[in-house]
Amino acid sequence: MATDHPTALDRFGRFTNGLATALVALGGLCLVSASVLTGLSIMGSLTVEPIPGEIEVVEALCGLAVFAFLPFCQLRRGHVGVDLLISAFGTKAMNWTQLVGDIVITALIALLTWRHAIGFMDKLGNGETTPLLLIPLWWGYAIALVLLAANLVTCLFVILADLRDIRHGNAIVASVGVH
Repeated sequence: MATDHPTALDRFGRFTNGLATALVALGGLCLVSASVLTGLSIMGSLTVEPIPGEIEVVEALCGLAVFAFLPFCQLRRGHVGVDLLISAFGTKAMNWTQLVGDIVITALIALLTWRHAIGFMDKLGNGETTPLLLIPLWWGYAIALVLLAANLVTCLFVILADLRDIRHGNAIVASVGVH
């Protein structure tokens, strides 16, 4: 009986899946926290006074949630795809267009990460803060930069998985409703 040894790509896939899953949990926690904070502020405004700076914190939490959800979306191929015409050409055409789409998304995420890093350096250097709570803006930029880097790692894994599937003649499976 032969035993299957996980390849480097399999190990990379497990790491990427674990990372994306953990980031989804973090994003969910950010959204739940933002909801609770908003609810408490509304209740406070009805009784005593709203929570000062609540809007600043909610904005940051919601922004971070979006960045935290991106790797999971990419890993599950949940981005929009319109393949009505391509599906008529069969699995090979679908696979190649999926690969091209994943390469384009990776290039866009790389560009976004690079530009975000420049924005982070600017915010770090100028000492800008939020108006009410005086939270340094670079904190949010730093966390978002780490989340973008995690998304870039996920994008690279997806391209490698696409290439493996094309090489082995397997159909690239996308999320339900994407194709």
